[in-house]
Amino acid sequence: MLALDPTTQTVRAMYEQFPYPAVADPDIRLGSQVRLLLSYGQLRRAARRPLHCLDAGCGRANGTLGAAITQPDVQFTAVDINRVTLADAKAKADQFGLRNIRFQEVDLMTLEGLQTPEGGFDVVISSGVLHHLTSPDEGLRQLRRVLAPHGVLSLMVYGASGREPLYRMVRALDVLVPRDRPITERLAVARRLAQATTADALRVGPIELTATLHDNELVDRYLNVNETSYDVAALWDLIERHDLRCLRWVEPDDWALPARTPAGEEIGAHLTDLQRYQLVEQIRWRPQLSLIAGTSENSPRELPPRAEWPSLSFAMNPDVSLEVETRNLRGTQRVERISYRLRVRPAVTLAGLTASVLLMLRDQTAAFPGKDLIQKLSADRIDRDTALVVLAELLQREIVFCPHPTES
Repeated sequence: MLALDPTTQTVRAMYEQFPYPAVADPDIRLGSQVRLLLSYGQLRRAARRPLHCLDAGCGRANGTLGAAITQPDVQFTAVDINRVTLADAKAKADQFGLRNIRFQEVDLMTLEGLQTPEGGFDVVISSGVLHHLTSPDEGLRQLRRVLAPHGVLSLMVYGASGREPLYRMVRALDVLVPRDRPITERLAVARRLAQATTADALRVGPIELTATLHDNELVDRYLNVNETSYDVAALWDLIERHDLRCLRWVEPDDWALPARTPAGEEIGAHLTDLQRYQLVEQIRWRPQLSLIAGTSENSPRELPPRAEWPSLSFAMNPDVSLEVETRNLRGTQRVERISYRLRVRPAVTLAGLTASVLLMLRDQTAAFPGKDLIQKLSADRIDRDTALVVLAELLQREIVFCPHPTES
């Protein structure tokens, strides 16, 4: 039996009464492909061994179940203090015949009893969990302790500025029904407030309290018994205190400044990276801060010179979806257009040689050497330098990525 501190006991009681997410269903989530996550860091594993991924606070493990289905050669460990959701997740794993997930009841404040692989976990995923701990600082210290030196941490915490409209609603509920009252009583009032016209003024920003929101979702958002949110500066301070550094945002475009000077220069070019992120934080809604972190010894991945790319392996980005439009003609079919969507970004239509190469790669499910692509294009009289230019564009657009040699 876990020895939980009083706050953690209260959090567990809430989530066991209102399990989150509301439904247990495997979900192939963006940003869950282990080899892609590892490719963001410069450091790589010294030797081949099974890849190990920790889902730190898995809930019903919908994301981990989806990842385990699509990555059968990766060993997943999913931990939580919620005995209800763990039981549901185990049942789902058995239903799908999954043998590459280990479920454990573990307190992230201590990680006591966690079965850690030799050398640590290659990837740790902590999404929407750290901010509910009694001490997020201690929780991150524990996760850093079990992260491999080359490993990466995919971290999402709540953004204080982006959630301010939501917190106004939380404060309104606190006035109506104090926090020492039972959650069920507070929930009933929240339901009535969601239907009231007086709540309209609070329905701004990216998050809304609506009458159709599931009870479990409403409790998680508006009635949570313990929560800490961060601005960018506080998040930077948190990760740096634990010998971590930001390798990239999960969605870098979300943190790019939208405006440029008349000369075409980014309007915040004179600012540091952190200052630019702080500026974006103030001019855009960012209710979540989602980043990929590595140890301080790690750094964002830089590929070797282009001349060496033929000897490297590349793979299609699993966070990219493709759409090919065709026209059926008499006795033949013609491709009209090919477009791609990266994560949740708008679809982009490609043309010319880049579109032709993407069409060539659309059925590619395994990593491929750069020299193979060059060879295929040479059959169409495309020279090596031009082929490498196209490959560079595919990398820049994140349509393909370069796994580490030990992960190909």
